[in-house]
Amino acid sequence: MVKIAIYVDTSGSMNERIQGELDENFSGESSSVLRKIFRGLGLKGRVKKHVVAQAMWQNLVQTFQDRQTKISTINSRGRSRVLAPLEFRSEEDLLKIRFPKPNGGTYLWKFLVEEAEELAQDSVDWLFFLISDGMDMSSPPPFNGVHGFQPCIEAIKSIGIDVEFHIIGLGLPTASVNVFRQVSGASGGSFVNIVEAGDDVEQAVEEVGGALEESLNPIARMASRQRRQQEYLESRQEGDLEITTEAAPPAPSYTGYTYGDLTIESTNPEQLSQWQNDLLRIRGDEQIENIQAYENWTSMRSMPLFSDTPGIPIDSWALSAEDVSLIASMKIDNLFTFLSQIRSSDVPIENRRIIVRGENISQVLLDTLGNSGARVVLYPEELPPPPPPELDDEKWERNEYDFNDNPTREWDIYPHLGASKARYSVVIDPPAYPDYVDKLSEAFARKNLVAELESKLRPIQRSYAEAVFKPSWSDFNAHWVADDWPSLISLEQQAVGEAFCESLRIAYIQVVHEWIISHGNRPKFVLVRLSNESKTLGLHKHPCYLEFQTLLADMFHYQSTHLRINEPRVEYW
Repeated sequence: MVKIAIYVDTSGSMNERIQGELDENFSGESSSVLRKIFRGLGLKGRVKKHVVAQAMWQNLVQTFQDRQTKISTINSRGRSRVLAPLEFRSEEDLLKIRFPKPNGGTYLWKFLVEEAEELAQDSVDWLFFLISDGMDMSSPPPFNGVHGFQPCIEAIKSIGIDVEFHIIGLGLPTASVNVFRQVSGASGGSFVNIVEAGDDVEQAVEEVGGALEESLNPIARMASRQRRQQEYLESRQEGDLEITTEAAPPAPSYTGYTYGDLTIESTNPEQLSQWQNDLLRIRGDEQIENIQAYENWTSMRSMPLFSDTPGIPIDSWALSAEDVSLIASMKIDNLFTFLSQIRSSDVPIENRRIIVRGENISQVLLDTLGNSGARVVLYPEELPPPPPPELDDEKWERNEYDFNDNPTREWDIYPHLGASKARYSVVIDPPAYPDYVDKLSEAFARKNLVAELESKLRPIQRSYAEAVFKPSWSDFNAHWVADDWPSLISLEQQAVGEAFCESLRIAYIQVVHEWIISHGNRPKFVLVRLSNESKTLGLHKHPCYLEFQTLLADMFHYQSTHLRINEPRVEYW
């Protein structure tokens, strides 16, 4: 997952003015008084560059929300400030950031090299977003002056990180325009120079914002970068920067979402039968057979890979929430046929499932379906997002997996380090790679969620409060023995178990936080899933996992009984 470093020029030249005026809706200012003052001073139709920069920032923050961002100023040597360290932030937090008053010089190219050296310790894939009005006159040779950008880019590349530059210039001179054009074009980024405030500013925000959005989508990024680099090459002159990324082969056409060895075309297929089949496959079921398709539902038989009843299939009937209402109100004969099919199944009653696609269904109808004896499960319309990599995947070691990478719109993923997106559905994927979980734990400790929860939980004194305050669940790991330990995994069993416990603890705190201090919508559906590899190791029988299930059940029961909060539906895969 690409991470983002944002740099805003706060040198003294940002006090200079450019032609034009900002629309007050765009700038967020009640500018009538300011404009009267400007006109009185003879400054009608001119606006300070730093005001333009702040206005653009306020209109671009939505692009950066819930992304890992570091935000810094560019100033004289040793005077650049980190306004916000690398972290996930909400739009509200980003809007609170204010740039200091302009002063000082512009120490740019050597500063970016120093930044790259520091950021390379965290990731090799970066997006640099820069707002600036001038050229570097403060860096030592060979980084100073109009030609300092070339050794800067060469040094960044030698550090071993891939940087994509997106740059907005403010009234840049011709020589600087040429420099930033090369820096952005060679990296596959974007560049806009604002000559006059007003429409130019809005157009710049739209163009650069769109390019940033493309770059933050892992699927679209490669194609977008290659397209922008090709456009740069077509206009490249002798002596211009060469392409700063390695030449990549043409990206293959994207054909779906990957769940281990399985690929599905869409997380939201239109056909109910396709949706049910994909759901069973990504759940890990095998030998899926279509029993029969009716006007309002489909029925399938499948064999779960891991089950409390090994060797016995599961029969499932899927229908949409709309069809449930339809057959219960207007097609009552279909409802009787539906319930009759379920009751006459030849598999044990505990292996019968009614799967409803969609949330909008009344409790009365749920009770009616439940009278069949089958277990009723309501899933979101979209299928769950793909799971994290397997335990031996190099993405863990390179720290490249991001739980916020999520192709679906209806699901949030725990554990993560960002702010809650207030979605109706949650999938919990506890990672088990020790080094990655260590980083996850360190970053999570900076979120202060536990401190925020303390005042809410102390009076309750429930078992889930105790679990939040314990530093880890490692004591549950002391006597765990794995079922099977493949030789290809070069990790200690106890270390994996401890990482598994810690990731569950983080996910548990996030669930508790979401229900106790809900800043949006409490999820109605919680899916806790382990990979087949984790089940092979026996993590589905790990004491931490059993404790996690017990604590969740206790919390939801307490809240529904005493706080009158509706219990969510919980599934364990």
